Amino acid sequence: GARMPPASLCSSASCSRGSWRRADQRRSLREVSAWVRIDEASLGVRIRSMFAKAEETMRGQVQSGIPMHQAQQAVTFEFNREVQQVCMKILQGRDIALIQYAKQGADALLTLQRAGALVPPWLLSRTLHRTVQQQLEELAERLDGTREQREYDLRARVVRTATQTEYNQLRPTPESLFDPVVAHVIRREDAVRLRDAPGLDGVLVLDPDPALLPHRTLAEAMGELRALVSLRTQASINPCNRGSWHGFLPLSPAEASAQGLGPATCLLLRRFAALPALVSRVGWPRRLAMPPAVQLGFYPCGTGAKYSPHLDRNPGEVGNRREITFLVYLNADWDTSQWGGQLRLHPDPTGSSGSAIDVEPLGGRIVVFKSGAQMHEVMPCEGRDRLALTLWCEYE
Repeated sequence: GARMPPASLCSSASCSRGSWRRADQRRSLREVSAWVRIDEASLGVRIRSMFAKAEETMRGQVQSGIPMHQAQQAVTFEFNREVQQVCMKILQGRDIALIQYAKQGADALLTLQRAGALVPPWLLSRTLHRTVQQQLEELAERLDGTREQREYDLRARVVRTATQTEYNQLRPTPESLFDPVVAHVIRREDAVRLRDAPGLDGVLVLDPDPALLPHRTLAEAMGELRALVSLRTQASINPCNRGSWHGFLPLSPAEASAQGLGPATCLLLRRFAALPALVSRVGWPRRLAMPPAVQLGFYPCGTGAKYSPHLDRNPGEVGNRREITFLVYLNADWDTSQWGGQLRLHPDPTGSSGSAIDVEPLGGRIVVFKSGAQMHEVMPCEGRDRLALTLWCEYE
């Protein structure tokens, strides 16, 4: 890596925030800022090469007779595993070097704070009766404790950027998937409320009548999708979402049928994919686009599987274009008082204030909210497994 500049040139006790610094101090601070940041452009080039290799492997497996969805699942799992190893190795090396630099003393810690590399960033504000050694120990502990989440964030960000061109070619418009049979599900006034109302007032919790599918057909779709869990999902590698299982199902009815999905599931996917057009028609602030697939999410009961509070798109997140989150629950006769598993919605995007509301994951229920504004979590379930489909409508 780059040579680490001496901390004494980067900061001093007399150089408070906003005060004058000598040219060599400003230059060295820039060197530290560059040194502690990961070169995501170079990492992206490497990941694009890995992605191209994965695509070639998948084509070879399909040509050998392996069904497309099986080849895609196996190759995707291996690709994610390899990228995870690469990103973790980079972060581990960076963190070790950062600790070595911080051992130069108080000036080094102050420089890291000014470079935006101190974890937690408020570490130096707690200096009363705490030695530099104690601050170093806390820094090392926090780096260790956050590395897994930082690796996941880095991987998601770089993979999105590296594969964006190929992904964009697969995104249809909401209008192209509209089906008039679902026109009653989201009324115009509800779509306007979703668009304009702040906080929880803008969340749609819908139990349409008639339902998205007739009761018997929905029950068939639930059965078909539960059978797919062992075939089409993988354990989550998101540290905030441990214990759950997730997989992706094609949004295209033709592709869903070609992959052998059941007729009730194909009908559910077609009608679920038609819902974003009901929002788009009222004039969304940004042009909307559809993803090529929806996510099948499975939370096994009695395992503690949950999803910690999160946004579906974080502020400034590179490559994440999720704009509106659509959920449909697939849990027959669900009793939250016995089984839990509720969707918890927080009024504050930071999840730090206000009273949350809980939404029961009842079979056929639809929930819609703004992906980048609604903090939410999934509570653990007991006694029964929990199943849902998620569609993230994106902006262009």
